[in-house]
Amino acid sequence: MNSPRPCWSVLLTKSQEEVNRLQLALQGLRERMNSLQASRERLLGLHRDYLRPPQAGDVSTGMLETLNRRQFADQIMTLIERVDQDKAQLERAMAQMRQRLLAAERERLKMQSLLEQDVERVKSSSAKREQRQLDDIGTVRFNLGSGA
Repeated sequence: MNSPRPCWSVLLTKSQEEVNRLQLALQGLRERMNSLQASRERLLGLHRDYLRPPQAGDVSTGMLETLNRRQFADQIMTLIERVDQDKAQLERAMAQMRQRLLAAERERLKMQSLLEQDVERVKSSSAKREQRQLDDIGTVRFNLGSGA
């Protein structure tokens, strides 16, 4: 056997593709998490703005407008809670994705190791075969030299 078995390189390629696919998926989840965090920050700023009492010199607001502002602030708080729930769910999904990525990376390393072992086996086999041929040639030369 002069070359390593092609199955190991095919399996290594497939496992590398799986690692790449999972890394891309995890990157997408990270981007989604950043987006949720930015939304949460915007909502918190909006919530603070609506809860802030009117400044001195502002036109006095009526009771109905104050009630509407508070109600809107409560709605914003509900949205913030929803974003927090989405973030928690996304964190769980990211943890699962990291576990899958670790398993895929272990599998890729295993395939790489098997390929390297097969390459070493082929090299060793070739070296033994070459040594055997050199020994045979040496024996033939020795026998031819002593017979003359």
